[in-house]
Amino acid sequence: MLKVAIIAGTSRPGALNPQITAWTEKQLEAHEGIQAEVVHFNDFDLPLLDEAIPGGAHMYENDHTKAWGAKLEEFDAFLFVVPEYNHSFPGSLKNALDFVATEFNNKVAGIISYGADKGVRAAEQLRLVLANYRTAVVRGQGAFSIFTDVKDGVFAPEEVSSNTFGPMVEDLVAWGEAFKTIRENAATQAA
Repeated sequence: MLKVAIIAGTSRPGALNPQITAWTEKQLEAHEGIQAEVVHFNDFDLPLLDEAIPGGAHMYENDHTKAWGAKLEEFDAFLFVVPEYNHSFPGSLKNALDFVATEFNNKVAGIISYGADKGVRAAEQLRLVLANYRTAVVRGQGAFSIFTDVKDGVFAPEEVSSNTFGPMVEDLVAWGEAFKTIRENAATQAA
């Protein structure tokens, strides 16, 4: 069973993110072998980064960081549902990612982006951050326009947009299973 975290990529009140996150979760229900859970970084009461030592050292001082890291460690793969704000992804997501690092090592991620231009710039910048965490990001992504995939404030993706989701998930599963083997082999060698 591949454990997938659906990371809600913004904490902004009134955002479309809850609708797109719920749609993503529903789409994953159709895939056998996936156990998905929506994860909201704002549930961990993360302040602006307050760890003195960078996350890569995995020497967390604060309980909120330890809880956030422990939650992320549970998963084999991640799906980020991320809006584009000012040609990038939200600062609140970047802040949440800055707390941790190793929890993403040798894992895989997919990106579901949305915005005026389907959130493609946010996705590209998020890919750069995830690469630093030794996280493989599948090539395909879900990308939705706030002009064509949202009607009267309700997320209702057009078929041409939603058809990109299935192939992305297939890659996520294949890569996720491969990375599970890599992590298991590394653990065996370390023991």
